[in-house]
Amino acid sequence: MNIKVENLVYQYPDGTPALNGISFEVNSGERVALVGENGSGKTTLARHLNGLLHAQRGKVWVGDWLTGQKSAAVMAQRVAFVFQNPDEQLFCRSVRDEVAFAPKNFRFVTKEVDRFVEEALFMLGLNALADQNPRDLGLSFRKRVTIACAIAMQTPILIFDEPTAGLDAAEQDLLSEVFKRLHQAGKTLLIISHDMDYLSEQVDRFILLKEGQLLLDAPGRIFFNQKEMLETSGLLRPQLARLGENLGFDRPEPKMENFLTELSGRLKNQQT
Repeated sequence: MNIKVENLVYQYPDGTPALNGISFEVNSGERVALVGENGSGKTTLARHLNGLLHAQRGKVWVGDWLTGQKSAAVMAQRVAFVFQNPDEQLFCRSVRDEVAFAPKNFRFVTKEVDRFVEEALFMLGLNALADQNPRDLGLSFRKRVTIACAIAMQTPILIFDEPTAGLDAAEQDLLSEVFKRLHQAGKTLLIISHDMDYLSEQVDRFILLKEGQLLLDAPGRIFFNQKEMLETSGLLRPQLARLGENLGFDRPEPKMENFLTELSGRLKNQQT
């Protein structure tokens, strides 16, 4: 299920411009990062994809649905959105009920709902906490609950807004495994984040926004080679990209596996 954004324009009620003629496409199964400094329009753009906001000018398609013609409740069948602040999403009295809420409202049969919930709880390591009130949990576990909710919805597209905020290294590793499994299942992932080191390992493509405009749309290796553009956009390139530059790589490789492969090749060439 593809995403297509055509000349999207949106202004806040006070007249402040948020998006100014944004256009791009995302193919089914892609892993894409939406990046840019605070106020660049990332979250505003993402909220057009699930119907929380409707285009004032331009069009946004999700599959064959024009999002401006659908409510957020209807769009939730295709696009799951995980907010940066989990407390904006939690309202049920138990973790299990929270995760089951959307699948039940999508009218899946009971056996399917139970399976979707159990799979999501297991993926996020929440089985032992299923009967607890999610608001009694710490921040990282509340974030896990909202991610489990999104997974249980069985949507083809998932959007994550600053998913690593407040997570330690072990929790980020768990999230990485979740992203890997979702990608293997063919899901389309859009991740909003300022953490370039983390994003460089999780996505294949970066869309950079600045002051409501699309400044750059490129795969990671090309994206992180645009040093001046990223600096003026308030973004710090990944450590591996900076290290590769210092080692003389023509085009610094931001992914660890690819970086080590390139480094190994260079060392072999030097030995011969």
